[in-house]
Amino acid sequence: MKQFPLPHLILATAGLFALSSCSLQPEVANLSSGTNGGYYHRLGQQMISSADTKVSMTVRQLESQGSRQNLQRLLDRQVDFALVQLDVASEAMRQGKVQAVLTLSNEHIHVIAPNNSPLNSLADLQGKRVAVGTPGSGIRFTSAQLLKAAGLTVREDESDFDTAIQKLRTGQLDAMIYVGGLGGSKKLRTEFETVPALKILPIQPGLVNYITIQDPGSYQAATIPLGTYNPRPEIPAQPTSTLSTATVLATRPDVSSQKIGLLAWAIISSARQYSQFYPELKSGDSQELLQKGILYIHPAAQDVFLHGDPRSAWIRYLEGNNDLQAGIFIIVGTSILGLIFQQVRRERSKKLITTTNRSIAEFKTLLPHNPQQAMDGIEDLRQEHRLQFIDGTMTGEVYEQIQQKTQMFADQCRNVLEQQRRQFILDNLLLLDEWQATLQSDSEVAMQKLGQLKQQYREMLLAGQVDIEAYIELMELTLMSVMTLTNDRSALSQGTGEHPVSSR
Repeated sequence: MKQFPLPHLILATAGLFALSSCSLQPEVANLSSGTNGGYYHRLGQQMISSADTKVSMTVRQLESQGSRQNLQRLLDRQVDFALVQLDVASEAMRQGKVQAVLTLSNEHIHVIAPNNSPLNSLADLQGKRVAVGTPGSGIRFTSAQLLKAAGLTVREDESDFDTAIQKLRTGQLDAMIYVGGLGGSKKLRTEFETVPALKILPIQPGLVNYITIQDPGSYQAATIPLGTYNPRPEIPAQPTSTLSTATVLATRPDVSSQKIGLLAWAIISSARQYSQFYPELKSGDSQELLQKGILYIHPAAQDVFLHGDPRSAWIRYLEGNNDLQAGIFIIVGTSILGLIFQQVRRERSKKLITTTNRSIAEFKTLLPHNPQQAMDGIEDLRQEHRLQFIDGTMTGEVYEQIQQKTQMFADQCRNVLEQQRRQFILDNLLLLDEWQATLQSDSEVAMQKLGQLKQQYREMLLAGQVDIEAYIELMELTLMSVMTLTNDRSALSQGTGEHPVSSR
């Protein structure tokens, strides 16, 4: 690929980073959730944590009265996201005004009455005093849908949760309708645990079937299991037939796809942390559960479910565009400091190759008369290169080039050393033969030559002209020759009656 001058790369990078700086700013989104401490508010708190830790996104939470107010804020463009019951948002979704991001839990309808009440099911609420949720809440919407489908007329009470519970205790209400995740409301769970004077009424199966058939996109048949809220006494006292609707994170089609993708990925990648609201996430398939029941999903959220982290979208896009890979991706994806660092490394690599070539040239001058010194020098240089590669100051490509050069010269040194060793041994074998001949004629001169020969070996060893192995081998040959000739002289002297020549 063509190399561009460093100043041009710096200017190009600076310009592109300036143009894209807005996309590098942290995303900020507004979320409408619920009352402080309530189910939706705690769910919103978990989303704030996920967005911050997973994608460095800031989510600002606005308190509300519940699903209907959240949906209205979303439609009025006051917020980017809203937590809503699916039944509340279904009509707006069908009209294309809002879309779902993902499912965050299943909310069950609870019809609650005093334990000593004669009421046995939803059908018994005709004409009774019933808390149906506060104005603007999802509970109020679901209560209206439920009572209408059942054909019931009740005396409606708009008290909030705490007030409705108190009125149930004092007999001011006959029942209350609550919509929430199983065990998800701390307040409801506490009421059942501390004052087990309440019961949950079933919704008759025929009504459940009717509603799920009429509006399958909003409601599903469900059961509140035995002992969900209290083991002793068991609340409910038996599996209780009811309906559920999903809690969805909703958005508008015109909200930034980047925001939607980032928040969706933050939740998906930390799905287990939402099991306190959506118990099935503890062991189930989070991808499947977080899409459950959604018909109108935003394309940006769908893309995250299919491909994962939306911050990788640029990479996926550029993989199929070779021209953009060569012209834009490397420049935009690399900071100015990174370019400078790469340029410095390239210059350093060139200098290192030049220095290595010069060192090898110097060692070559030593090769004919002192190959061992040349060998030691090239090995020291190779070790220095290895350390530089390990420290990261030398690139793998440069290291490979230099290794090839130094390896070739090291092999030359070894060949010369081996040739010298062989020649040295051959020369000294000839000297030993000459010495042995001298020993036959003049033992005293021969012993003097032996001393000179040994001294010559030592000097050559110290000078590095022979290695220790060659030195030992020659000394062994010399010793064997001395012992052989001494034995021969001794035998000869015994045969002639003369004393053997002493060595010194």
